[in-house]
Amino acid sequence: MNKRGKNQGFLRRNFFPKNSRGQFFLILIVIIITVIAGLASVVNFVEKKGDARFYYAKDELEFESAKVIDYCLNNADSCNMKNQLTTFAQDYSEYSNADDFYYIFGTTSEITLAGCKKINDGDIKIEDSSGAEKLLLHITKGSCDTLASGTLNSPPQDIFLAIDDAKYKFTLNQGENFFFVVSKEIEGDVYTIANG
Repeated sequence: MNKRGKNQGFLRRNFFPKNSRGQFFLILIVIIITVIAGLASVVNFVEKKGDARFYYAKDELEFESAKVIDYCLNNADSCNMKNQLTTFAQDYSEYSNADDFYYIFGTTSEITLAGCKKINDGDIKIEDSSGAEKLLLHITKGSCDTLASGTLNSPPQDIFLAIDDAKYKFTLNQGENFFFVVSKEIEGDVYTIANG
């Protein structure tokens, strides 16, 4: 016993036994469990990545279509706007990695609806604000080397492009208009980009 009346060996005997074999196995088990838990968390970590090229398609289409329109406006005597935009839309659709392409272009007096689908058939239509069908276009699946297209004369100012259960509103402005809806399926989810 020491001066204060406490047994010095009390703490030593109860908490730090002379047989350290049990402590070794406890520390070893803690280390093994930590390593297994660490490996399990690394194995369960999955990073989902989309197709990065698709996310730039909207900016790319807006920029390139503006260049085509500018070119035709600057060379009005030798450039047919409808033919140039049809060729541009067809070329873009053929070489893009997206699945479905729908284009509306023209003026307030006449618009063209064009599109292609790489995976399955489908119908698209232009409706007015009351939901009345103005133009129906059936698109068969296949390559996009030719676009299905139709023309609507004297369209309403506000038009709706109906694709499956989705509707996209576009407002026709004075001058040339170019609208698009492009979609792609990535890992079971369908991603859509549109302008307008």
